[in-house]
Amino acid sequence: MDPLAGWTVAVTAERRAAEQVGLLQSRGANVLLAPTVRSERVGDARLRDVTARLVEHPPDLWVASTAAGVQGWIATAWSWGLGPALLRTMRRAAVVARGASTAGALVGEGFDVDWRAGGDTLSEILDHLRGRGVGGLRVALLPHGGEMAWFPDALRALGAEVVEVPVYRLGTPDMEAGLARLGDAAARRELDAVTFTSQAAARNLVDVGGPELVDRLAAAGVVCACVGPVTAAAAGEAGLPGVITASPSRLGSMIGLLAEHLGARGRCFEIAGHAVRFQGARITVGDREVRLTPRERTLLEAMVSAGGAVLSKRTLSQVAWAGSVSEHAVEVAVNRLRTKLGPAAVALETTNRRGYRLAVA
Repeated sequence: MDPLAGWTVAVTAERRAAEQVGLLQSRGANVLLAPTVRSERVGDARLRDVTARLVEHPPDLWVASTAAGVQGWIATAWSWGLGPALLRTMRRAAVVARGASTAGALVGEGFDVDWRAGGDTLSEILDHLRGRGVGGLRVALLPHGGEMAWFPDALRALGAEVVEVPVYRLGTPDMEAGLARLGDAAARRELDAVTFTSQAAARNLVDVGGPELVDRLAAAGVVCACVGPVTAAAAGEAGLPGVITASPSRLGSMIGLLAEHLGARGRCFEIAGHAVRFQGARITVGDREVRLTPRERTLLEAMVSAGGAVLSKRTLSQVAWAGSVSEHAVEVAVNRLRTKLGPAAVALETTNRRGYRLAVA
């Protein structure tokens, strides 16, 4: 199996969410979409005014902190008929980029990037510009939509004339339903990871979901995968558990890191002479792979963890249904699980009608 197959991953992104969902699903992961951030366009009149001012009075230096902002600004300028003039103007300025994705977007638009921050942080850019010297320079700044008011103030303190280019800002969507699903999945131990691609996404989840949601994620051992150190720092400061950080700061790197961590959680054992791999909601028995329902997954996890000990029907009902079902319902679910175990089903034994045990080698 692919290391991501069978695991359930919540995606909190809005931008490039479809791409991220596609990458996860193509590798067999179950995806729960729960956006915690929303990109909001700043009014076109304001952006057009800033664009016209920069064309009329070109900057000496351009600091770009977001790939989406670069692409959005240039595409919008073309729709106004200002595209050629904007490109000519900005290509004469020195270009500094925050991270690989922003640098890639700039190169794609025909810009030469003079310097980029390897760690994707604004503090790196500030250190670079402090050493380079920006006193008396006109600096165009393309913000990334999050909290970075300190950065233009720091540039002005160094003597720069800063012109901010407002393409979009990050807002908070209606998250109640999505976070309720996420919290319920964590409480049932059906959620394995959450991904974050921005600081705002991590902070909003905690601000809206509150301590109860964070506690549920921690109790379920949920991994919080972050696209880079800036996002990871925000997730850690917000109190999210199990934070892991992708390097380099790219979506593909984050998916690869998540596969590494979740794949290591898979269990390999032998039952009734058959090799079994069990990860999340999928199992392989020999060369046969099957999907489990969330309840079947919970039952199998409980039996595997018991290490061959007998689990009563009452115990299993508490584990998988919070004790709210009859013994008959437990029997039906266990029989369905036996069917999915196929030739290894003989190892799932009924013991004196009291309960069940899984004979694990």
